[in-house]
Amino acid sequence: MDRSKAILALLVINMLAVLYVGYTTRSEIRGHDNNTGEELRRLQQQVQMLESQIVNGISRELTARADKVERLDYVLTEADLVQKKAKVGLQIALKEVSSSAVIAVSLKRDDQGQPQEAVLEHQGGMQYGTELELSLEHNYELTVWERSGAGEKQLNAETRQLPLLDDVYRNRVVKASTGTGISNERLNADFSFLLKDLGIPGTGLEKALLRIRKGGAVYDEIDVTRQATPRSGQYGEMEDRYKVARASGQIDNSVTLEQFARDNGFDPDRYVPTAKAGDPSPYAQYSLFYTIEFAKDYPELKLTRDSAGQLSFEWVLRFKDGYEHLN
Repeated sequence: MDRSKAILALLVINMLAVLYVGYTTRSEIRGHDNNTGEELRRLQQQVQMLESQIVNGISRELTARADKVERLDYVLTEADLVQKKAKVGLQIALKEVSSSAVIAVSLKRDDQGQPQEAVLEHQGGMQYGTELELSLEHNYELTVWERSGAGEKQLNAETRQLPLLDDVYRNRVVKASTGTGISNERLNADFSFLLKDLGIPGTGLEKALLRIRKGGAVYDEIDVTRQATPRSGQYGEMEDRYKVARASGQIDNSVTLEQFARDNGFDPDRYVPTAKAGDPSPYAQYSLFYTIEFAKDYPELKLTRDSAGQLSFEWVLRFKDGYEHLN
């Protein structure tokens, strides 16, 4: 009986060993298959990416060869900011053109209106141009045509844009970012942005405001126009140090950036921001900031670090031509 039990026990042990070896082997095979499948999937993705790059590259090359427009430039020669219209000098350089052909353009507004057409004047060589009166409230899609006795042929293979609305209004303020910082004593709000110099009289920044909101309604409005001067280079670094000093309480809220700069060996009066060489419409960097001190600002609200969350901020940039940017 004992021998039978021993044999039975050995059989059970052998069976368990076989099952264990089988399970382990199966897991290894499955893991190998998974690794192989993962490698195959990765290889397929790389092949697909390479195919896409090749196809896109060939497409770009074919488009570039088919496009007979070398360059398209425009400049605002006059601007009526009340009527929101401008005279636009259009300059087009072609790669090739048939002899005695007439070169024309059609401009389609972004509101799907009837295209406006104009014949370009030959200005020597492969240069053509004209002056157009266009609305500043629209972007335009431009098509260049060659017209001759053989018929009409489109010269630009790629869509060409004349983004007046974007250039004058939508992109006047770019890379705008806001932030807040809070401690047990104060709440700091800041606003940084790049401002485009359009070179058009009457489009400069007129006023910068901070609206403090509570419960969705405007609770207070602070004029921070004094701070709205361009910063870059060393002055930008000085401003970063100033923000840290205010946020940490190292300096009092009454200390201005100019005072802080002078105290740290930088003279704002001698600072002249420089535009990037060759840039006809440079962007200048601006930063605005404001600090609410719980101990003395808005005593009726009895602000603390926890309750200050009921306040939110809206930055307003108001320009001389009536344009307003909200952030």
